[in-house]
Amino acid sequence: MTIVGKCKILRVFVDEDKKFEGKLIYKAIMDKLLELRLAGATVFKGIEGFGSSHHIHSARILEITENLPILIEVVDKPEEIHRALNAIEPMLPTHCLVTVQDIQVLHYHHAEGKHTQTKNLD
Repeated sequence: MTIVGKCKILRVFVDEDKKFEGKLIYKAIMDKLLELRLAGATVFKGIEGFGSSHHIHSARILEITENLPILIEVVDKPEEIHRALNAIEPMLPTHCLVTVQDIQVLHYHHAEGKHTQTKNLD
């Protein structure tokens, strides 16, 4: 798989405690992305954030419960990102944010030990 050059990044922002069919939403999304064999995805846990509710979610010591912001990032070719978005869209909760952005991948290391690199920026 070669994903060097023009690609897209899909970002999904959700609350940590949201679930899909009994499973934490970020885990359910990651399982779906893995099943689709996307080039790669990462889950980031925020320490503080707010969304459309304008309610701060924070990791402060005095908080009784943590419902922190979660960011799932996926990078792949445009057609793969489109396929992934179609697959996860039915899983998304009411309160979430989804963005897609054009990016340029400069280096990608393959699991088979191969890697590719581009020297030009378009």
